[in-house]
Amino acid sequence: MLEKMRSKRMTDPIVTRDSAILDAKYYVKIQYRVKVIGGPILKGAQSPELMDFVTGFGHVIPGLEKRLLGHRMGDKLSFVVPPYEGFGERFDELVFEKRREDFRFPPGLEPYPGMELPMVTDNLAAPDTVIIREVRDDSIVVDCNHPLAGLSLEYDLEIVEARPARDTDMCAEWEEKVQDCDSGCSCSPHEIVLPGEQQKS
Repeated sequence: MLEKMRSKRMTDPIVTRDSAILDAKYYVKIQYRVKVIGGPILKGAQSPELMDFVTGFGHVIPGLEKRLLGHRMGDKLSFVVPPYEGFGERFDELVFEKRREDFRFPPGLEPYPGMELPMVTDNLAAPDTVIIREVRDDSIVVDCNHPLAGLSLEYDLEIVEARPARDTDMCAEWEEKVQDCDSGCSCSPHEIVLPGEQQKS
């Protein structure tokens, strides 16, 4: 038993109030509220929500991770993340019309505005889903922009845990994905808020 305790002390990172968040392989847990500037609350309307991630793997939007660097457990922060550091700018050319017959909906399922459709592509930079903006008689208008593209996000948060990541906090696939993204693909972060998840302020 004593040997196990010694081993644990040697391998586990020492966590103190002075441990500042680094830009790679740092485990972070935050309690947060986020809203669109001039728009709805996305997360934490009733009470702050918890989210944890490991830095350096693109699990959250760049503007959020960037503003946590150098901070410590217990720090409380408020800031705004502009579109280019969040879910990207909005591009009109990513909204286009397709013939209704080009879509294959399951029997009994009728398309509607706001409906998400999976997108199958070999392009790593392409979105995983598209959103139906308008259903017409013979065509459907789809939007390949992220639902939050072009929007600035306001965060109020507290860092409730911050420490060097342990092996059990990570998986090998993350390293592989980071290597695949070195060419500049825009992989989606884990912190994705879809229209149906938006909460009324």
